[in-house]
Amino acid sequence: MVAVMSSQIRTKSILLAIRPDDRALVSAALGSEFNIVVCHTCKEAEAALHQDLALIACGVHFDHGAMFDLLRAAKANLDTQSVPFFLLIADGSKYSEPVLKGIRTAAKVLGATALVDLSKLKLQLGEKQAYEALRHVVNDALASAMKSS
Repeated sequence: MVAVMSSQIRTKSILLAIRPDDRALVSAALGSEFNIVVCHTCKEAEAALHQDLALIACGVHFDHGAMFDLLRAAKANLDTQSVPFFLLIADGSKYSEPVLKGIRTAAKVLGATALVDLSKLKLQLGEKQAYEALRHVVNDALASAMKSS
């Protein structure tokens, strides 16, 4: 199920690979100012890699743990290998520090830009500021992608 959310026309999009349950959180965090292609399966997300993307964000629980499969596919695709790829840990995900370190290390080795722990960010900054920080990162990625076009 590929869905597009936007309130403003932009030439670059964000590929968001998430579980259907995470849709409300994403809407709260990102609002409606971005062109977002939402995918719920790895197959859908891989098919969307041909689009003009500025950023790929993938939840760690995406398609039953297919985050690294999508990361490998994105880095193997000539159209998206230089697109920033963020792994997202959503609210309610509780991982021990060794598990987080393992995810972070694997993500880095495979070429991910960063691992963003939204729960931790909200604890540090508060919900509103955490969402603003996330939108700022997205805006920076879009601006950077527009410059390189």
